[in-house]
Amino acid sequence: MNFSSEKEATFDEKGRVVLPADYKNEMGGSVPGGQLAVEKDPYEKCLNIYTMEEWEKRIAQITSKLNRDNRQQSRMLDMFYRNFKIIQVPDSCRMNIPNNFLELVGITKEVIFTGQGDRIRLWDAGEYNRYTMTWEDFGSSFDRIVGGNEEK
Repeated sequence: MNFSSEKEATFDEKGRVVLPADYKNEMGGSVPGGQLAVEKDPYEKCLNIYTMEEWEKRIAQITSKLNRDNRQQSRMLDMFYRNFKIIQVPDSCRMNIPNNFLELVGITKEVIFTGQGDRIRLWDAGEYNRYTMTWEDFGSSFDRIVGGNEEK
């Protein structure tokens, strides 16, 4: 899967939000297995949402780098496992994300879903607007990093 674009959404009075149709369609019209993994992003104030197939790849990548018999790395694994949850997604795709996850990243009502390759990110709308860079900044950064003009 290669999720892209951004979609606005709103949490309802029961604390649920509907997965945008474009992302559902990217998954073949329904959420595979009826489950998604939701992770608190380790760098930004947002949640990352993965299909179970992509989540299993992420877990394998993380756990292959950490030794649970090393005290510091064991603590890192504890934090990693505390900061994700597998959620059930009904056919309506009206997702119920744990309240403590929403509180951690400041999500209240108005949100933005953004596609980022193998994952979907969920942002509080205000936080997302503060996070995003201007088109000019994007162009400059893209040229410097991707265009091969990065200072060495």
